[in-house]
Amino acid sequence: MLKAIVVAALAIDASAMPTGNVERDYNTNLEVKFSVADGFLDTPIDGRIVLMFAPSEMNPLEDTDVTSSPNKIFGKNVYDFGPKNTVILSGGNNDSTATNVFGWPNVSMSDVEPGTYSVQAFLTRYETVTRSDGSIVSLRFPCGDGGLNVNGFGSLTTSTTDIEITGGAQTVDLVFNKITAVEAFTGKEIGGCNQGNYEDTETLKHIKVRSKRLSKFWGRDVYVGANVILPAGYDANDTKTRYPVIYNQGHWPAGQGAYNYGDDENFTAAWDSGIIPASNTTAELPTPKFIVVTFRHEAPYYDDSYAVNTANLGPYGDAINEELIPHIEDTFHTIRAPYARVQDGGSTGGWESIANVIYRPDLFGVCFSSYPDSLDFHRHQDIELYTATNAYQRANGSFVPSIRTFVNDTQKVLATVAQENHWELTFGTSSRSFNQWDVWNAVFGVQGYNGYPLEPWDKVTGEIYPEAVAYWKPFDLSDYIVTNFNSSRNLGAALAGRIFIYVGTWDNYFLNEGVIEFQKRTDAVGGLGWANVTILPEKPHGGNYQTREIWDYLKLVERWVKDHAPDGSNPLSSSSTAPSTRGNVWEDVVAYGGRGAAVKRQADPKIKADKAKVGGEIIASVGRWDPGVRLSAQWILNSKPACEYFRVEQGESVNYTPTAKGHVQLLVTGEKRNYVTETRKSQRVLVGK
Repeated sequence: MLKAIVVAALAIDASAMPTGNVERDYNTNLEVKFSVADGFLDTPIDGRIVLMFAPSEMNPLEDTDVTSSPNKIFGKNVYDFGPKNTVILSGGNNDSTATNVFGWPNVSMSDVEPGTYSVQAFLTRYETVTRSDGSIVSLRFPCGDGGLNVNGFGSLTTSTTDIEITGGAQTVDLVFNKITAVEAFTGKEIGGCNQGNYEDTETLKHIKVRSKRLSKFWGRDVYVGANVILPAGYDANDTKTRYPVIYNQGHWPAGQGAYNYGDDENFTAAWDSGIIPASNTTAELPTPKFIVVTFRHEAPYYDDSYAVNTANLGPYGDAINEELIPHIEDTFHTIRAPYARVQDGGSTGGWESIANVIYRPDLFGVCFSSYPDSLDFHRHQDIELYTATNAYQRANGSFVPSIRTFVNDTQKVLATVAQENHWELTFGTSSRSFNQWDVWNAVFGVQGYNGYPLEPWDKVTGEIYPEAVAYWKPFDLSDYIVTNFNSSRNLGAALAGRIFIYVGTWDNYFLNEGVIEFQKRTDAVGGLGWANVTILPEKPHGGNYQTREIWDYLKLVERWVKDHAPDGSNPLSSSSTAPSTRGNVWEDVVAYGGRGAAVKRQADPKIKADKAKVGGEIIASVGRWDPGVRLSAQWILNSKPACEYFRVEQGESVNYTPTAKGHVQLLVTGEKRNYVTETRKSQRVLVGK
């Protein structure tokens, strides 16, 4: 979850229809034709064109946020686009977001009102790779730029042009003539594709390693990096003095220090000097002595990987914990023990910090998790994911809110779940938008039969697919704890006293609801307060743990580390950090959710008999398909249609009475957005008298 929101000047009415229902014919003949400048592109490419209409003389990239952008944004996938062909964008509808135009805030380009606009387009390149599990996918791989949702490294762009839209028949010609570059790196180049390191300072160091695990999985080089803040007095030649480490999780930090560490000049001065300045209530005090690490692990679906092993992103958890952290510990003077490895972070980083302690009690000692992404999917933000039928609209007709603020103690909705998801669709189909809801699909979900994340609901309509949601269970952290509370992992005893969570009741993304569900379910098995949960009234999204001042918070962390050290008052036991406590094992993750599992879920239609008789009824299954696939069936008798196609449902059985001798067969056709439409056939069964 992004750490900050842009507050719109006018709140969106949560009862309003989200997008796609306004039918106007301003520009039924408006089309935008794209070509490539001469000599600009050697070979054709695949990708996503994103076209923006901004107010006149405004940079279209100035504000693309769902809560505030004045832009009209349209997207379309393109294939083999190159110097010898053109692509035209026109119209737009809900029917097939994979091949047609999809727009925001209204679906169709026909809804662009007459006027003068600042127009620019971007082409996000997709690279086709074969994963180690055999899946072939086309994705954007960030190259040290943090994984932007538009105009990232290597993207093609057109010039920004003021264009008058007339309202009549009109063709606008745009030419891709620029490539977006990354110029941030001033340090040593690592691996190419601008996978460099930033320039070091005395106390801020940058490292990056090629991950063998990720490179093997993706069939191409993949790197993970870190920014390392050293404490005052750190001496590279002093190998005896060692420091605990705070692993501060969060969004891609570029070359800066960890979020909430070093953002303030007064803090930086105190950290570098090793002395907290005197205040009205305290004298000068020494700063807590930690090494602070934040990760650079931009991934093919987002600006970070969520720091765990997932079927769609790959073994990022192992890459960070088994490759990058050992390299950090070999490079810097750290204490190599769980009690001295602290996880913290807010929002996305809040989820990552608690997930790493829950899955890896053997490696990390404690988490201080602030306003984390949904810990329990009974409330995925404000969606009752396990029981609702639609992610966008409640049974009473109201739309599910997603982003809010409070004005004079009154909640104002800034965006609904529908509006955010439709906005994301302009940037990419099949969960490739590099935005929030899509990365949750990629992290929490298994792979779909189409090779991309098995989405929990239809991105256009919001219809929830319960079978797809069920595959999210391993990443429902409260369910994982409850399931393993007394299992061989023995998490009830292993994690006691090691989980600290904070959220405010006015969280801008409704994340307090998932925390409440987490507390309810863990208390039910562990007793009141098994996890240390703080819910502060009227506090929004953001800030330090429990809204503490930074030095107060760091002193809290310091006390926990000292208390749980081998010579402390409450040392971590060997059983609580035993290898048996470990979860999120890569081999299990990919077996459960990778290509093999996706294929295994499928089945052809099958007639439940070896032979049939004229006039006798036969029964057949329609096969097994991914959730959300719409099915139609047709009986074939002696190689000719015996009836018209008819609708069938997943799991349904159908019957037929043959009218002639020969052979009978059932054909079932499946259709789903962003899936290849296919027809599967049952076996042929002989029909006799």
